[in-house]
Amino acid sequence: MKVGKPKSKRVPVRLRHKIEKASAAKQKKAKKLAKKDPTWRSKTKKEPGIPNLFPYKDKILAEVEEQRRRKEEDNARRRQLAKEQQQRGATAEDVMEDDEEFEQFDAEGDELLADDSEDEDSMQVDNKFNPMAALLASAKARAAEFEKNDDPDAMEDSDDDESDDDDTVRVRKDASRKQFDKIYKQVVDAADVVLYVLDARDPMGTRSKEVEQAVMAADRSSKRLIFILNKIDLVPPPVLRAWLIHLRRSFPTLPLRASKSAPNAQTFEHKDLSIKGTSETLFKALKTFAESRQLKRAVHVGIIGFPNVGKSSVINALTSRVGGKAAGCPTGAEAGVTTSLREVKIDNKLKLIDSPGIVFPNTEGSKDSKVQQKARLILLNAVPPKEIDDPVPAVSLLIKRLSSSEELFSKLMAVYDLPPLHAVGNDRTTDFLVQVARKRGRLGKGGVPNMHAAAQTVIVDWRDGRIQGWTSPPKYTPAEPDATKTAPATKGGLVGDQKEIVKEWAAEFKLDGLWGDDSNDTAVPEAMEE
Repeated sequence: MKVGKPKSKRVPVRLRHKIEKASAAKQKKAKKLAKKDPTWRSKTKKEPGIPNLFPYKDKILAEVEEQRRRKEEDNARRRQLAKEQQQRGATAEDVMEDDEEFEQFDAEGDELLADDSEDEDSMQVDNKFNPMAALLASAKARAAEFEKNDDPDAMEDSDDDESDDDDTVRVRKDASRKQFDKIYKQVVDAADVVLYVLDARDPMGTRSKEVEQAVMAADRSSKRLIFILNKIDLVPPPVLRAWLIHLRRSFPTLPLRASKSAPNAQTFEHKDLSIKGTSETLFKALKTFAESRQLKRAVHVGIIGFPNVGKSSVINALTSRVGGKAAGCPTGAEAGVTTSLREVKIDNKLKLIDSPGIVFPNTEGSKDSKVQQKARLILLNAVPPKEIDDPVPAVSLLIKRLSSSEELFSKLMAVYDLPPLHAVGNDRTTDFLVQVARKRGRLGKGGVPNMHAAAQTVIVDWRDGRIQGWTSPPKYTPAEPDATKTAPATKGGLVGDQKEIVKEWAAEFKLDGLWGDDSNDTAVPEAMEE
């Protein structure tokens, strides 16, 4: 039995409005936060991706990245082709030939997908309904290839077929002979002066005698070739002086520091060889040559060289001398930033032509195995880190070179603060990479050292100059006087008395004191052995 007056469920209007206002403010805040988080709009489920424990995750990711890069380069080539056709008015036959080249390139890029599709048919998996089918098929193919490589009998049988395997020797698509003939010849034909950029740490490794002969033979030997010794801050002054003396016996050579060093790089100080001073010297030399020719058109200067030797940085250093303009060409620490020809106008009398990095043909290292050639190109920074399948041979080659100098090898150990290495036979690379992996945290599940990641770390440190190392020039043996006076012209247009050519060209560019002292420099520090 209820006693008293019953309580009403009605609330005051003031309280009801307060609740409605608070509810509206809460909803407004929720909408504002929802705009910053777009996940609620997506109706499709997020792909789980590749598990970290999957044994072939790195290979699959590398394949995906390679396919993406090839597609981007294909699109860039198509745009460049369309632009050239619009400017030059190409005929229909040229268009058909170029389309055939693109179809061949697409066919090469889709070989892997074709192999995967065969495996998918054998597994009876439909790609349309199972997105993991390609992953499973690729993993199965990689596992079979891995088991085949571990079989010694299979390795012996595949030695004859190894010469046809493009993946072991082809560094990048633009490193092929076809790209060399296409891009390099365009630069040489269009240029009046060719700047051959060399790496100061290994000038002979980034030099090709075939390229020099081709430049001298082009256009009735009217081209001018100049060596640009870049990255001089990574070698000591005595080594730089010795290399300048050696290279100036062949062609005019100028030292250049085109850009700033990477963070924590081990650099050397050179008097009067700063970024501003060296770039101004090169700029004045080119301007002097352009004015002396007195042409009605601008003098074209082509810049060639290996990948990542600093060709685009040379152009940016020259353009910065003109009114402090911004950089004319994109640059990067890795190889392959420049993918097509690029023309930069300095003024009405001077134009620069930037070209992609090309691994020029070199007969000196043709006797080495394909693994050694690939390791040598990696140490020349001609291969981007993402495209390196196995960096361990390159680290082994680096340790072998630095071991010839106790000073350089001790500096290598000091970079990672490592104790003395324990060699198993003649192999010190394994212990070195294990210790580097522990120092830099390159560990896998269970604390197992990741040898691949540790080797990549060493390669990046070598590329950025954190690891010191350089080569010494070969010993100079003067030719006999009689042979020098009557030396005939050599193949490719090179004249026997090369010293006279260098003096004549130096006068055209007004380079005072270009021909250095021929005496051997006894103060050259010990260098790594080739």
